[in-house]
Amino acid sequence: MKSLVLATGNKGKQKELEDILEIPIEIADAGMDEVQSMDLEYVARRKAEEAFKIIRKPLIVDDVGVFIEAWNELPGPFVKYFYEIMGLKKILKMMENEKNRSVTVKCAVGYHDGNKVHVFTGEVKGVVAEKEKGTEGWGFDPIIIPKGYKETFAEMGFKKKNKISHRGKAFKKLKKYLDSKRK
Repeated sequence: MKSLVLATGNKGKQKELEDILEIPIEIADAGMDEVQSMDLEYVARRKAEEAFKIIRKPLIVDDVGVFIEAWNELPGPFVKYFYEIMGLKKILKMMENEKNRSVTVKCAVGYHDGNKVHVFTGEVKGVVAEKEKGTEGWGFDPIIIPKGYKETFAEMGFKKKNKISHRGKAFKKLKKYLDSKRK
């Protein structure tokens, strides 16, 4: 495969995914309505189906959820809305007296090959930092410290983050699948 289309409105994902998949990524903003569900795999599958109806060629989509244990797994897949409405400062303010800062960050990648959708997942456990740290990445990256590390995703830089992140794990599974189809 010479290149792949990523259906997203977030152009920041392009560099990260090109690094992981080792192929050029073309960004296409499909402008589709996203189904809402606590099931990330279902959301990724539906997003891939809807994007394919618009773009009409093989493509990938992804969906991420941030599952804070103390908040009964919220914001979960609604992370984008929490981030847009509240921002990290308000989220950290709400967490300031919380002793349980455990979090699981999950990614589901939907790959539509032109015939059907394949879904690949990855997850990372960690904690919510007490303050924002780092400038690389986007979204919750400045407040997520993966288990076994002292720095947030935003402090790591893309190379290191891609080796251990939820998105990196899911897209590495996609890469393995795509590589197996080339043989």
